[in-house]
Amino acid sequence: MRFWIKTLGCKVNQVESAYIHEHLLMRGYIPSEAEDSADILILNSCAVTEKAYKETKKILRSWIKNHPLAVIITGCSAVIYERELERLAKEGGIPYFLILGQDQKYEIEKYLQFSENASPVAIDTHPFYEGCYPLLLQNFLGHSRAFLKIQDGCSSYCSYCLVPLARGPSRSLPEEHVLTQIRIFLDQGYEEIVLTGIHLGMWGIDHTPKKKLTDLLWKIEELLKAYGKLLNLRLSSLEINEIDEDFLTFAKESNFLCPHFHIPLQSGSNLILKRMNRNYSSEEYLEKLSLLYNISPQATFGADVLVGFPGEGEKEFRETYELIQKSPLNWLHIFPFSPRPQTPAKKMEPKVSPNEQKERAKLLKELHREKRKAFLKRNLNQVRKVVIEEERDNLYRGLTDNYIQINLLKLKTTPLYRGKIVRLRLKELRGEVVLAEFAEN
Repeated sequence: MRFWIKTLGCKVNQVESAYIHEHLLMRGYIPSEAEDSADILILNSCAVTEKAYKETKKILRSWIKNHPLAVIITGCSAVIYERELERLAKEGGIPYFLILGQDQKYEIEKYLQFSENASPVAIDTHPFYEGCYPLLLQNFLGHSRAFLKIQDGCSSYCSYCLVPLARGPSRSLPEEHVLTQIRIFLDQGYEEIVLTGIHLGMWGIDHTPKKKLTDLLWKIEELLKAYGKLLNLRLSSLEINEIDEDFLTFAKESNFLCPHFHIPLQSGSNLILKRMNRNYSSEEYLEKLSLLYNISPQATFGADVLVGFPGEGEKEFRETYELIQKSPLNWLHIFPFSPRPQTPAKKMEPKVSPNEQKERAKLLKELHREKRKAFLKRNLNQVRKVVIEEERDNLYRGLTDNYIQINLLKLKTTPLYRGKIVRLRLKELRGEVVLAEFAEN
């Protein structure tokens, strides 16, 4: 049978979908060349925003019209919206509709035992949470950089977030499993490893004895050093409270850590941060970010910013704007607040109107463009490590270690393969992309 997988949401979902793909291949299933010709359609969904859930329903409705043998939904929406999806499935009338939880998706083939007596809608979202499921990939199909999920779940319970409900408490992979996966990726030819997780900085807190992420990072540093070549280690995201002395030391001394730090802000207002249950102040955020900037001034500093949280007035928004303006932040992921089911923020007042959310998001996007442009200009004439991501239109497209998209004119005398790290000089800014050339030597 032919299968097709569609993935919404975060890097963790991408890793999990890659595992499902590889797992099904090993059991004799065949990847379909097109979505509309697949026998089995699998959606690894997201539910972090209302927009993500609407996209989930839109995809499922379109799939039902294709009349496949089976439709499978898993991921966060499958857990949070189980009953709504069950109603949608029954209305669709396809032969087999599976709603699977976070643990069940790793063994999908167990649920594909079709029979005349089988229920047209099957649900199994029972959580186990006995640990972080030990995904081990032999490849990261279709990617120039290898993502490695080292942690799952979250125990922070921010007031607006349903991730702890959808994925359970924080759980970590054993250190040796992480190192084994990195060895496999490096031996396959990947030259950049991206560590990811739902709450990456909580890695090791559930181990006995407890460990810190930096304990693991130093072990990875030793492993990468043994390969004796240009390699990158990138972190997907860290919370500001996890930027401690140990991490600052690692950031200063590492030969492989990419100068690219994504540290969610959400709000620059202490009042709103408290309502969000974020457990830090705007002053602490700015202080920690400045310490990291002093170590790595050429880094991309990114942040998530949530606009229009209940209670955010003009004063609170202005505090957020001004913090970003004076901070080293130069890359923003801006999104409007949308109330999520079963979260405390859903009932909070006063609400911020959609129009006001839109206007505030617009102002932040303008600020983002200004800061990003200034950052890119500061990087011109610098030599950076670049991962080649694709070859198209007589150009190589790549990503620098400090998260800048580049174009490089293809030269017949210097062919490059996808995933290769090279040193390039950044020469000319064109929009949000920088033209680059080979560095001397």
